[in-house]
Amino acid sequence: MKTVSSMKEPLEELEFALHRVLIHVILICDVLFASRIYQAIGLFLQPLILGSCAAIIIFYCAYTAIRGHILIPLMAVGYVALVMTQLTVFADKLWLPVNTNAFFQYIWVMSFVPFAGVCLAGGRTYLLKCVIGYGTGYCCFYALVSIMQMAGVLPGKILAGLVSDLDFRGARIFLYSGLAALTYFYWLVQIRTRVTRVSLSFFLICTLASLLSLSRVYLLVIFCLSIVFMLSPRPAFLRILAISVLGLGTTFVLSGMLVPAFNPFDLFANDASGAYRALEYEVMRDRIFADPLWGFGMSPTSDASKPFLGPYLIFPGDVGSVGVWFEFGLIGLVLYLVILWRCSTPQRSLPTKYGWPLFLTGTMLTAYGAMAPLAIAPGGATMTGLIFGVGLTAHVQQRNHKRRSQPLSGSLRQTISAR
Repeated sequence: MKTVSSMKEPLEELEFALHRVLIHVILICDVLFASRIYQAIGLFLQPLILGSCAAIIIFYCAYTAIRGHILIPLMAVGYVALVMTQLTVFADKLWLPVNTNAFFQYIWVMSFVPFAGVCLAGGRTYLLKCVIGYGTGYCCFYALVSIMQMAGVLPGKILAGLVSDLDFRGARIFLYSGLAALTYFYWLVQIRTRVTRVSLSFFLICTLASLLSLSRVYLLVIFCLSIVFMLSPRPAFLRILAISVLGLGTTFVLSGMLVPAFNPFDLFANDASGAYRALEYEVMRDRIFADPLWGFGMSPTSDASKPFLGPYLIFPGDVGSVGVWFEFGLIGLVLYLVILWRCSTPQRSLPTKYGWPLFLTGTMLTAYGAMAPLAIAPGGATMTGLIFGVGLTAHVQQRNHKRRSQPLSGSLRQTISAR
């Protein structure tokens, strides 16, 4: 006669197999979307990618609620309400119907729901292994494609889909910064612990990928964090450092809101990128003054806001916290700063090989947030979701660890020994 425990085992294996499949689906979709690889394959993939991720998130909202963690789906519902409100604000300002489909481009922040669900199911280590695996593969791909692009052997069709903005630095392949940073920090931690040919090779490849991005602020942040980590790996100091950079940078950017005659980005007007940001800052500041609580709202596309903002393309992500205020309103700005504060929290429930990379990535997102909202943009939102998903379930992992470490009862020992 089968016991209850023996009947449970196949069901548990089936459940975890489902989680494994869904992990791979959402990570593959994330890499394709955030790296813009899908554009090189075909734009028909965009609705398929976003629709698949939305279905997975809905599934895990139900799963986490059934498991008794109602806070996780409630946080997701709150985020949906914020985004839909801001889409409505934009539509009302331009007398347009609300474009509900535009919500899906902001869906990556909600990746914390499936990540938390997988952790609750006991798949935390498997999840982190998969993220590092995909990240390492992506960095190898990026380094190869960037070298091919510089050598002029990359087909024009692929180049058109992957290239980043054209400026004085020339055409650059767009880098999925969040995943690249996590992978870089993972191999940095590995070589600090023990240098092997594999760890050193992948670290150099990840470093090369970051360098080829030519993103000055991104490179400055990750390399400064790397130096501090190598010299003095103290989580408290690194967190204070990241929050201090965020605080000073945010104060600097928001100072123009208190002193309308001052534009912080005028200090960088000699740089082509800085001059354009100064223009964007002026436009966004005027719209925020017109509606401080709700801002301008979320535009479905950059072109959709042209009739109201003038002939120039305006990118809110270019001007840090002011851009978040412009898009998400004052409530969204406060939540954004809370997210960055949480990202810089050490992941003490994780083993060192995963805890340090995730923590360093969080501090990178926090420090970088002073100039650009990478933590909630497609280039970093999934890493924010990973940090939150692991963090929200840390107490469950600790409780399970305590249970496993407790001595077995006498009757249970006899049952096990009899098998």
